[in-house]
Amino acid sequence: MFRKWFLVILATLFFGFFNLAFAKLGIISTDQAAQLISTNKDIIVIDTRSEKDYLNGHLPKAINLTNAMLSEKRGEVVGLVPHNKQLEEKLSNFGLKKDATYIVYSGENFDKPHFFLTNATRVAAILYWSGVKDIYYMDGGYEKWIDEKKPIAKGEYRLPKSNFVIDRNRTTVFSFLPFVKWALNHEDLVQLVDARNYEQFSGQDTKDKRLARFGHLKGAKWVYVANYMQKEKNYWVIKPKAQIEKVLADAGVDINKPIISYCNTGHLASGLWFIGQAMLDTMLISDYDGSMAEISRENDIPIIAQ
Repeated sequence: MFRKWFLVILATLFFGFFNLAFAKLGIISTDQAAQLISTNKDIIVIDTRSEKDYLNGHLPKAINLTNAMLSEKRGEVVGLVPHNKQLEEKLSNFGLKKDATYIVYSGENFDKPHFFLTNATRVAAILYWSGVKDIYYMDGGYEKWIDEKKPIAKGEYRLPKSNFVIDRNRTTVFSFLPFVKWALNHEDLVQLVDARNYEQFSGQDTKDKRLARFGHLKGAKWVYVANYMQKEKNYWVIKPKAQIEKVLADAGVDINKPIISYCNTGHLASGLWFIGQAMLDTMLISDYDGSMAEISRENDIPIIAQ
């Protein structure tokens, strides 16, 4: 039976590959972002920082859009991607268009490289899931932009309301509970990678009340998402490809084998998903939407605390 399921999974992945033939996720410099903004009329720039920081200064014509604005709570589980009808409404209210090219960036978290990356990559994941084709992460974020004395704007910028329609979700973005349960019983076929810090992975940190139990999933490899980042001046950039491959290899992760990245809600887990597609040339990495906030409530699933 499990072989049948695995064939279904492979078929889904290959179908996703076909859909991605004309789609692009990329990592660009601030100079490349500035050039795109000046030459492409169909650019939408998204600032994923807090509203306070956004209002104090942002890239010209950037809208403020965060993971929290695009997520919802269902039952006791928080941080979930809305169902398509609700998601279409959210995206339309922000004036987003499926055929535009997007630049997403973050910043402000000088001591939190995990959020410097994933505030932007989680928004990118939701957009990609919704059918947006071209999304670029601006490396170095807002801090690098202003260090280079590039132009900024202050206050709120809004786009006119649009009519965003999701024709089909991309299958190479999120994993959901049924597949994660299946993967837990077939760890020879699918790897689990925990993106949280070690205190959360080990179950020592019990402060997050969104979780019902604390620790990690059986067989999961621990790779803190902050380990993909390195500091330059007062901002963070993604490490070179070879260094990230080494980080994963040292943790026993095979990037040529399917991977489910998870965290507490799916926010931090988006970092490995994005880096996988944009840098490592693999579409075998998915972001578990709901992550520990959801699966820790499944009493038949063992949670390992150390």
